[in-house]
Amino acid sequence: MTVFELHLNVNQRLQLVASYKRNVLLPQEIDLALNKAMFRLLEQGVSSRFQDDEINLSHVTALLRKNNISEVIIPGASDPLYEENELSCYAVKPPDFYWLANSRAELLVDPYNCGTAPTLANTTATETVGVLPFNNSASSGNNFKNYTITSLALPIIYKVPTSIINGFSSPKSRYVVINNVLETKLPGNVKVYWERYRDNYYPSSFIFVSTTNNLAGLVATADNTTNEVGSNTQTNYLIPNRALIGAITNKKILTAPIKTSENDLLYQLLSQNTFYKSSISEIVGDETQDYFTLYRDKSFLVTRMSYDYIRKPRTISLDLNQSCELAGTTHQKIVDLAVEILRLDIKDETYPVTVQDTQLRTT
Repeated sequence: MTVFELHLNVNQRLQLVASYKRNVLLPQEIDLALNKAMFRLLEQGVSSRFQDDEINLSHVTALLRKNNISEVIIPGASDPLYEENELSCYAVKPPDFYWLANSRAELLVDPYNCGTAPTLANTTATETVGVLPFNNSASSGNNFKNYTITSLALPIIYKVPTSIINGFSSPKSRYVVINNVLETKLPGNVKVYWERYRDNYYPSSFIFVSTTNNLAGLVATADNTTNEVGSNTQTNYLIPNRALIGAITNKKILTAPIKTSENDLLYQLLSQNTFYKSSISEIVGDETQDYFTLYRDKSFLVTRMSYDYIRKPRTISLDLNQSCELAGTTHQKIVDLAVEILRLDIKDETYPVTVQDTQLRTT
C-alpha cells in the first residue's frame, strides 16, 4: 500500500468521517500510530524468531543488511572503552542499526604456537566528526524552507525533497525534516547520527561522521539564509594493519562466531568460567547502545568484524510520501494495530471489540 492508502484505511475503519460520527484526526497523528504499529509488529515478528537463531524474513527482508565489515579499534588509554590489562577491541554501530542478526570475527592465529598470537602492528585510522545544531531560524511562516546542509568539500550533503521544499507553517513539524536527514543516503562516505555518538551527547544536533576530512565548513541554510554553522574535529584511532598479514610467516586466518552476552554476565564468562572464555571457536562479545565490544585471549588476534543486522525502517510519513517498507502482506496488520492504538488513545468504547477483531485477524 502507498502511504495514502494506509491513511485511507485508518480513516475508513476508525473515524467514519463521512458520517460525521467522530472528529477528524490530524494526518500527523495517524502517521504516529502507523509508525508505532509498524515497530510493534517488527518487534513481535523478529524477537519471536531469535529464540531459534532465525529471522522471520517474510516481512523484514528489505531491512536486512548482510555482510557488513567493520574495522576493529584497539582502545587507547584516552579512549572511553580502555580497560587496563583487558584484551579487547570494539566497533562502532551504524546509525541505522536496529537489531543484530548475527556476527563473526576474523582471527589471526599461529598454528605452531597455539598459546601465543602472531605479532601484527597497528596502523592509524582518522575519523572526522562534524556537529551541526538543528534549530528553527527560518523566516516566519516558512519554517525549514529549502533546508540544505553543505560543507566546503561537499557542496550539497542534504537538500529537502520536493514534497517539503516550501517548508512548514509550524516549527513543530521539524521532526519531519530531522527524520528525512537521518534516512537519506548521504554522499562522500558520510554517516549521520542524531544527538548521540560514541557515548557523547549533543543536544538537538546532527552528528556527521566521515573517514575523510570533508566536513570542514559545515553549514545549514533555510530560505537561502545561513541557519546554523557546525564544528568538526578529527580523531586518530589504532586499528590492526591487515596489509601486513601477508608478510607473517606462521599464520592462519579463521572466522569465529561472536557470542553476545549481557554486561552483568561478562565477568563470569571472562574470569570465572573456563569453558565460556573467548576462544578461536567462539568470541565473547558485548553489545551496548553505541558499540560492539569483543574480548579475546592471548592465543589469537581479532583483525576485523563482520555482521548482519536489521536496520531501522524509514518513517511512514504523509508529508514525505513515504509508505511502509515492510512487506505488503503486513500492511493491513499495521492498519489494524494503528486503529487499536488510536481507539485506546481516544478512549473509544468499541476498543475491546477492536482488540478481539485484531486478535482474530492475526491468529
